Amino acid sequence: MSATISLQNLRKTFGDGQSGHLAVDDVSLEIAAGQFVSLLGSSGCGKTTTLRIVAGLESPTSGRVLFDGADITHLPASHRDMRMMFQDLALFPHMSVEENVAFGLRLKRMRGKLSADEIRRRVATYLDIVRLGEMRKRMPHQLSGGQRQRVALARALATEPPVVLFDEPLGALDASLRRSTQAELKRIHRELGKTFIYVTHDQDEALSMSDMVAVMSGGRLIQYDTPEGIYERPRTRFVAQFIGAKNLISARVEKVTGSEVLLRLADGTHLGAHAEESLVPGQEVTAVFRADRALMQVNGYTDASLVSGIHVQSMFLGNRMEHIVRLVDGSEVTIHDAQARPLPGDGGPLQFALRPQHVQILTK
Repeated sequence: MSATISLQNLRKTFGDGQSGHLAVDDVSLEIAAGQFVSLLGSSGCGKTTTLRIVAGLESPTSGRVLFDGADITHLPASHRDMRMMFQDLALFPHMSVEENVAFGLRLKRMRGKLSADEIRRRVATYLDIVRLGEMRKRMPHQLSGGQRQRVALARALATEPPVVLFDEPLGALDASLRRSTQAELKRIHRELGKTFIYVTHDQDEALSMSDMVAVMSGGRLIQYDTPEGIYERPRTRFVAQFIGAKNLISARVEKVTGSEVLLRLADGTHLGAHAEESLVPGQEVTAVFRADRALMQVNGYTDASLVSGIHVQSMFLGNRMEHIVRLVDGSEVTIHDAQARPLPGDGGPLQFALRPQHVQILTK
């Protein structure tokens, strides 16, 4: 079972008057039943406050939260059919794994909603789902960090809420353990089909796990799109830079044919690009491309534009070389090459190629 979540013009201000802090600024978002949606942004962008409003832990200054079409804006957190998993897992140290998972279920039993047999069944089911069935008798201090994460997840899932909320639950794990736990979380979401809303500042985490990603900054929703859309088609300079497309080149629109655009760079070079919005000849824009989309082998491409610059320096990054190139206008771009090709020394001329579909145009 899953549920839709609709956020309508959410606004949250902490404090009064001119000294008040606007944490969430007119955020509207539609989350389909069964989707995995990540709220992505840097610290202070409003993502956690938005999640807490969904959970009922904060009240919005204005706006509404709908759960399967029903207005739950002012419904207490304890009455919302959802569970939240925090970075601080709050496992009970004096309880075993199975006792921790059963805790919320026993509260339901006290209200006459579950039998003892049903509690045992659910504990066994969800410990198996998170692959901890053989560790049910262990105490939290006998588990690794990743295993404790999975106990907390099983506890959140065992009450079978349609919606599960996550507030940066993997932030304390090391990189290797975080990646493996991400894979487990994605598998569990696929298996159960519940609605997951996940807060993170980690771009790779959001892109790898989510069906949709909401990029936030300054309390506002900047772009809501699929991971591919966020990665390949950022709509603003902020989104492009935040998700790692840091190569920004000033250009002027020379010709527009549908979504295909011909740009002119400062040195007169023509660059083919793709536009998501209407443009007019003569318009000043910014071209953006990812470092791994540049082609170091410049010969043999009929659909690519050549860009010339000066080789500044190169760095070996294990699985690739990273080259920094200074363009005629003085800006520097970074390009990646999976092969260790011979390059001119620092200060020598260097060319690379770009295909139009790998160059996006930003106007803001």
